Amino acid sequence: MTGYNLKSIKTVSTFEFPVKDHDGNPTGVVFVLAGPTHPAREAVEMARNRRLIQAANKTGRVTLPDPSETKASRVKELAACTLGWTGYADETGQPVAYTTATAEALYADPEMLWLTDQVEEALGNKSLYTKPASKS
Repeated sequence: MTGYNLKSIKTVSTFEFPVKDHDGNPTGVVFVLAGPTHPAREAVEMARNRRLIQAANKTGRVTLPDPSETKASRVKELAACTLGWTGYADETGQPVAYTTATAEALYADPEMLWLTDQVEEALGNKSLYTKPASKS
């Protein structure tokens, strides 16, 4: 019996996530998301962990942040893990250029909860960042 080459599968650093509408249909908008090994995402996760460790070291116990701080952190983290997009247009049909500030405004908009939920789900689905390794 032969073995399986585990290195025939790899984790990729980015994923092109197709945004869907409320019925699950493609919108034509594609977000580029940072995978678990992408430096931007690693920085977000390290910063979150450092905050928790510093708070625990300071007080000797784990304290939960204020909900408003959690919401603001969530918006910043989603924006940091969004590396770009294509197909996103404003109300007049003009393309919306990607910037971190534009992404933060989008994720902070309470009417866009449907989108933030999709992006969070995609960021949490590590299988989306796994693909066959290219043959050299």
